[in-house]
Amino acid sequence: MYYRTLRSEYVSNRNGQGKYTPTVTDEEILASFVAADRPFQTATDISERFGLDRSQAYRRLQRLADTGSLEKSKIGSRAVVWWESKSTIDESSPDISGVNPDDEFWKYAGMFTSGPTDVAANVDKYLYGERRNEP
Repeated sequence: MYYRTLRSEYVSNRNGQGKYTPTVTDEEILASFVAADRPFQTATDISERFGLDRSQAYRRLQRLADTGSLEKSKIGSRAVVWWESKSTIDESSPDISGVNPDDEFWKYAGMFTSGPTDVAANVDKYLYGERRNEP
């Protein structure tokens, strides 16, 4: 997978008081977990993707873990992997609050089975609620 690496002067800068101000947002870091080709990332992965120092990436990931956005696990003696917490994934799930469970659509749950169905033969019935007569 192609990762865009940015030079560090475009990733971080300092404000008027000399304090570090990140230009890579927490949202961008979290989005990189969704775009990744595996369900976990390391600080090295994040540092390479955004052009950050590895220790800087680690601190950012730790801060996201402290807020509950990420979870982590130590693997082996030194390796740490990070992944999105379930609460973060649930928050980013589609909003289905407007779905009506009594809608006629749900009567045809058999359409979504892996076995043979009669959908092709009865498409008009399912779409329009009646069988259309052939001319």
